[in-house]
Amino acid sequence: MRASILILALALWPGSALAQGSGPGWLSRTVAVPPTNPPVSDDARPDPIVVEPLDRPVPDTVGLVDPEAAGLDADPWSASEAEGLARRLDGLGVPRLAATQDLLRRMLIATADPPEGSDGERFFLSRLDALMAAGAFAPARQMMERAGYDRPEVFRRWFDLALLTGQEEQACARMRAAPRITPTYPARIFCLARSGDWPAAAVTLETARALSVVTPAEMDRLARFLDAYAEGVNLPPPERPTPLDYMLYEAMGEPLRSAALPLPFAHADLRRHIGWKARIAAAERLARAGALDAGALWNVYGEHDPAASGQPWDRVAGAQALDRALEEGDAAAVSELLPGLWEDMRATGLGPALAARATDRPVPRALDAPAAEILTTLRHLADDDPDPPAPTGDAALDEAIVAGLAGRAATGRGAELVAQGQSGEALLHAIALLDLGAEGNLDALRDGLATLVAAGQDRVARRAATEIALAGGPE
Repeated sequence: MRASILILALALWPGSALAQGSGPGWLSRTVAVPPTNPPVSDDARPDPIVVEPLDRPVPDTVGLVDPEAAGLDADPWSASEAEGLARRLDGLGVPRLAATQDLLRRMLIATADPPEGSDGERFFLSRLDALMAAGAFAPARQMMERAGYDRPEVFRRWFDLALLTGQEEQACARMRAAPRITPTYPARIFCLARSGDWPAAAVTLETARALSVVTPAEMDRLARFLDAYAEGVNLPPPERPTPLDYMLYEAMGEPLRSAALPLPFAHADLRRHIGWKARIAAAERLARAGALDAGALWNVYGEHDPAASGQPWDRVAGAQALDRALEEGDAAAVSELLPGLWEDMRATGLGPALAARATDRPVPRALDAPAAEILTTLRHLADDDPDPPAPTGDAALDEAIVAGLAGRAATGRGAELVAQGQSGEALLHAIALLDLGAEGNLDALRDGLATLVAAGQDRVARRAATEIALAGGPE
């Protein structure tokens, strides 16, 4: 009787038959989002009344800091068009430079008037997606808290964030407690099983099969998740796994490799039950993206003593030894360790992390000449307001940097956006140009720096130029 009632109730849910909202391809299909144009009702009864608090924030206006506190114009977005901004953010990816990673993060968390044509949520979701794509889970979680978890598309993103950070029990509990959230069948089956209600999970799976509301691949995964001895022993991994897929495969004893997945999945390898080598790889990957600070990276480095040679163990041993030498004020040890560690971390994209770690504490004065030169480089790299970089010896690169920092190249699309008061969009344009500049496109480097200067971001321009100029570093 109980199973029959459950089947009837599930069959009447809107469930996964409803279209999912927008979002990156790696998001899980966990929440049923009503279609934009719902069909005409075949029921004469009025729709249920939905109560909204009068002080409920409009998501597009939600932020964590004022624009001025974030170092931005007071009104960076309102002169731009919402869909164009969303497309820019959706296609931007993770900036290559620490300077532009920091700038983008400040832009995404700023409280500001929404762009033209905003529907109240689309631009907020694009900002959330950009934060999560960059691995910046902490500010993304705070943004969701302020906007309200019970909005279906917001909850969908929060649920995945919770899964990837080892909070699946909390995610399922909140899903059950949120009356505005309609879980899809895969999410409900997962949560029923996680709560220990395996019979209800099995009945739900059979209902989903009968109603054809899950794909054959989803059916196979869920059946295997509920029954380790189900047919189909070697399930192929999904082409584009979601966090829910990731958790299902882990539960089956066939974990997916996070290194081959988008950056947000690296957070799953920071969970405490994951092996140390995988935790190191995940921490370094997030640190390169600016999503993990140097202190957190060194905390992972310091969890154990390396028991082998080769990488990453030599790098970890060097990082631990440098920390000890700095704590002890041992100039000879710092002089011996710093050149090798700088070369290693620079080559693996972790130079900014080493700069932050090595310059946040007293350093012995009596370093030998090579170590002292490296320390000067690290201080320049870590400086929030550096001087223009010294000549690199590459005439073309030096010319592009000088012209860009002087603002002489502020022409084209970047200058047009600044002139039209679209400073936020201009900065997104500059970030994209500097990614090309970091890859060797000197025209893009010059134009990107000049656009930053024209938009009032001289300090960021100097930091970006410093990173590119120091990319080779001292020999």
